[in-house]
Amino acid sequence: MAGRGLHHVTVISSNAERSWRFYACLLGMRLVKRTVSHEDPGTFHLCLGDETGRPGTLFTLFPWQRVPRGRRGACEAWQTSFRVPSGSLDWWTRRLSAAAVRHRAGQTAFGENCLTFEDPDGALLALVETGLPAQATTWRHPEVPPSCALQGLHDLVLKVREADPLGELFREVLGFAETGRHGKFIRLAAHDGAGGTITLDESGRLARGQLGAGSVHHAAFRARDAVDQDALVQALHDRYGIVATAPKDRIYYRSVNFRSTCGILLEIATDGPGFEVDESFETLGMSLMLPPVLEARRGELQQLLPPLPSPTCKHRVPDGRRPDGRPQLS
Repeated sequence: MAGRGLHHVTVISSNAERSWRFYACLLGMRLVKRTVSHEDPGTFHLCLGDETGRPGTLFTLFPWQRVPRGRRGACEAWQTSFRVPSGSLDWWTRRLSAAAVRHRAGQTAFGENCLTFEDPDGALLALVETGLPAQATTWRHPEVPPSCALQGLHDLVLKVREADPLGELFREVLGFAETGRHGKFIRLAAHDGAGGTITLDESGRLARGQLGAGSVHHAAFRARDAVDQDALVQALHDRYGIVATAPKDRIYYRSVNFRSTCGILLEIATDGPGFEVDESFETLGMSLMLPPVLEARRGELQQLLPPLPSPTCKHRVPDGRRPDGRPQLS
């Protein structure tokens, strides 16, 4: 399989600090970028992932303070799952229980052991054992042992009225391949790595949902670079008449957005340049970073944005080297 897979998933939150504490402090993800929405700079865009926020490990938040909860329905992403090492679910059961997070042990439609639960805004989440060993690139959280640490995105479940039209788009343009069917569920995979899998859940005549806290705002898929992204945009137009937005420079990646054949908001984002273009590896996520066009408004935006404490899980790689083998800065 040569598909590109998921780049990131973005969820709407109603409280920036509460969500940061849930994903960074409880689940052990690293806050790799503290920035703002380019379209709504009075709103944070918080990016979490592995040690450097690699595509496929990224989970980002739009904290729309005090926004009402969303309503689940057809034509939207319903559940985001993260991969964890084999044998780690017992540990996660104890950790979620200690934090009073309601959860349920079970299996996915395709026989994978999992824990399902919700974040404070009702976003559906799952931890799925993949059978893979612990990885060196996971964030070294002081309370989460490497043998249990999240290893990136595993799967995104999309609730659709008809699976075949969207499945065709994923296969023909984004390089996914169908790997299994179970009842109304269709599994598609682009590769075996983090973010390589999506599942289509065919719902039939289900009413559409309503965007709000706990809703997936959009899902982004990977492009290798701008040339690759342009080719995918052209393929969307040529095959389905879909017109994507003009490319937007998000500083850390280049993105285009489009509505899928069933109306789900999707994005194509380039793999680079990555989150170290304006912060060092050691200081990722520690400070508010703004696009150059918004730097003159820093004082105003800092007054608008809700307080967000500095991460307390800053942890150096023990051997003094980065996960990619390059020397770690001191």
